[in-house]
Amino acid sequence: MKKQLIIVITCLVVMGAGLYAILHVSAIHQRKSIFFQQKTMEEPKFLVDKRAVLYASSATPQLEKGAGKSLAIFIDKKGFATATEMAGMEFGVSKYNGEQLYLDARKSVYLLGKNAQQFPMKRDEIRNTLSGYIASEEIFYSLYNTGFSNDADYDTGVRYGNTSGFKAASLPFYVATAGTMKDQIIVLTKDLIKDNFDLKSVTIKDKVKIEQLASVPLPHAVELDPISSILEDKENYYFVLSYLENDAKEDILLATINKLTFTVDVKNLAEYRSEEIVSDSLPYNFDNSTHIHNQELYYINGLGEVYSYNTSNNVIQKKFRLNRPTGNFHPKFEQVDFRGQALFYLNNRKKDVYYLEKYDLVTGEMIEEQKVENLNKILKSDRKDLILYNLELLHS
Repeated sequence: MKKQLIIVITCLVVMGAGLYAILHVSAIHQRKSIFFQQKTMEEPKFLVDKRAVLYASSATPQLEKGAGKSLAIFIDKKGFATATEMAGMEFGVSKYNGEQLYLDARKSVYLLGKNAQQFPMKRDEIRNTLSGYIASEEIFYSLYNTGFSNDADYDTGVRYGNTSGFKAASLPFYVATAGTMKDQIIVLTKDLIKDNFDLKSVTIKDKVKIEQLASVPLPHAVELDPISSILEDKENYYFVLSYLENDAKEDILLATINKLTFTVDVKNLAEYRSEEIVSDSLPYNFDNSTHIHNQELYYINGLGEVYSYNTSNNVIQKKFRLNRPTGNFHPKFEQVDFRGQALFYLNNRKKDVYYLEKYDLVTGEMIEEQKVENLNKILKSDRKDLILYNLELLHS
């Protein structure tokens, strides 16, 4: 009887060890299938089957200590997500020009797709302000919230270049917000002592050139914070501001600046009057919170509410709300991207289950829903919480 018991125990131990080995090998294989090495994304055909890219990063306190990481997360056309690790970047983004994808990291920048390369940079950056592509010069660029400077009031770092190489420069002012135009960058600067705003033009060719356009008188300037990038049409520049009076009172303002006269007009886009709403109202991504399509400017807040401003008749309305859950469950990772007449919304409205949804801006109807596999495992792969900063559609 004792001998039989020893045999049974031995068999159980062997089976347990075998099961552990199988599960361990399976876990390693699964991780390898979800996470890939950086050199993989530098393959010429890497982007062919990719539908969207997400940028996630460790929280700022980790980055400031020289720790943390970023993840470039790619969703393919079948809805499967894979990722690779890079050095961390707060508010890190990507930019796609139809042939090349630009990715930003602490110590380097990447161009994927045609002529894929990695470009190491001499100066580290950890806080992205805006990235874009200047079509007339065929140049990708990034602006960085670098910090206070010994030589000027503030130092806004710049990286710019293309497959020929990337350079670095500095702008001697604080950039409150900015926007990419066809041949230039328009920046709204803020004097951090006097709290006044100025509009400037930044052109990038072989060197960076700055031109003062106008002072921008805004009401309640001390309490104003831009919460969108700068957009343009033929006549005006547009950007959205938050005027926070207290924890339960916030006005969302739309500023319009005429390109010829530089006269400023400010309208109320929305009003929030409760602590609960104010605490959750900030957009998912300041750079992607606004969009212009067919003379209609759209703004989306952190509650999933879409507002519109008709630039021809000045009508403001609340258009529709995204398919977000109500009640106690709040999605942890949400991002949006505009494309033409569509708004794309990535979310986990069900716990640990992710969807990429497509909405029609005119009707407000959700016209497509794609489940995203593996994304929950990727975003939970770090012991420290990751922050999702960006969604960009490569193929809509």
